[in-house]
Amino acid sequence: MSADPRRDRGSVTITMMLLLVVVLGGAGLIVDGGRAMAARRHAANTAEAAARAAVATATPVSGFDPQRARRAALDYAARAGVPIADVQVVVAADVVTVTITERRRTVFLVLGGKTTLTVRATGSARVNYSP
Repeated sequence: MSADPRRDRGSVTITMMLLLVVVLGGAGLIVDGGRAMAARRHAANTAEAAARAAVATATPVSGFDPQRARRAALDYAARAGVPIADVQVVVAADVVTVTITERRRTVFLVLGGKTTLTVRATGSARVNYSP
């Protein structure tokens, strides 16, 4: 113990403030990192499923209609809750590629000035007629 107890005043406050910063930073990584991973997973699953829905419109009899495939992909994404503005569909000869952009609000990272997390995922499907 020091000879002058007044000299130690406030040292616990500084330590607690530093600990609070570390705890909030860790919580931000855990909570907002988890939200980013969930958004990425949702975007990837939706993109892949929308691409599969698009190629499912093709039949051996009617063939592959790119406009119908595009509409099917956009409809699927809309039913999954993705705004149409956040969906990009590219239809090639026999491949449909869908890119989904997801935006999520942050919980803890807003304290650092980051209010939104943005993730993108792409899914592709190829038309394949089975005998």
